Amino acid sequence: MGIAHLGVIKVLEENSIPIDIITGTSAGSAVGAFFAAGYTSDRMFEIVKKLSWKKISKLTLPKLGLLDSSMLEQFIESELGEIDIPLLPKKFAAVAVDLTSGKEKIFKFGPVSQAVRASCAIPGVFTPLVREKQILVDGGVLNFIPTNIARDMGADFIIAVKLLPPVSNKKPPDNIIQVLVASSQLAMTQIALHAPNGDVTIIPDLQGLNPYDFFQADVLFERGYIAAQEAVSKIKDALI
Repeated sequence: MGIAHLGVIKVLEENSIPIDIITGTSAGSAVGAFFAAGYTSDRMFEIVKKLSWKKISKLTLPKLGLLDSSMLEQFIESELGEIDIPLLPKKFAAVAVDLTSGKEKIFKFGPVSQAVRASCAIPGVFTPLVREKQILVDGGVLNFIPTNIARDMGADFIIAVKLLPPVSNKKPPDNIIQVLVASSQLAMTQIALHAPNGDVTIIPDLQGLNPYDFFQADVLFERGYIAAQEAVSKIKDALI
């Protein structure tokens, strides 16, 4: 689903709209980390086109999750290096949720790879990041679009991208992972519908798509691009 973010970023780049602060939850944290590290939308899309679930996850004994999220952490490190968040060229924060305390965890410091891993850990699907007494999972459980965090970090104009999971993928789930993802999507959709908007909010049309299918990368990118094009004039008018 986060691939649609790349289409949005492409439009911002084409229109020379500067981005100084980036906050993200779930897949948005992964895209945001690469963007904050200086990657262009084209470069990120090249990486995505070569990705598969086998490269960023693997089946594990289902104690805390079915898929081992440590591979995602390793993938981030292989691309960005073992870099801490404050050393990124742009201000960045990722959001996760601590199941022990029931509170959100905002990553502004520490390794980028761990922050993204925690923020992307869909409960039940991916193993959480276990750190000291914290059990950290997908930030979308509490904060689907962290506009409040961007404000706290100094943003005075926010472009939010709201990726509403499709209600139906037109294909019934046929394994336990797909069942868990589909269930998570339904819950996240309700949270997303009530998530706070930015000064401009871009909502790509994802209906009819499987947002977790890398083979649909081109279509997901295009949907993000189209939605951003429809909003770019409003962004420009506001920034003049």
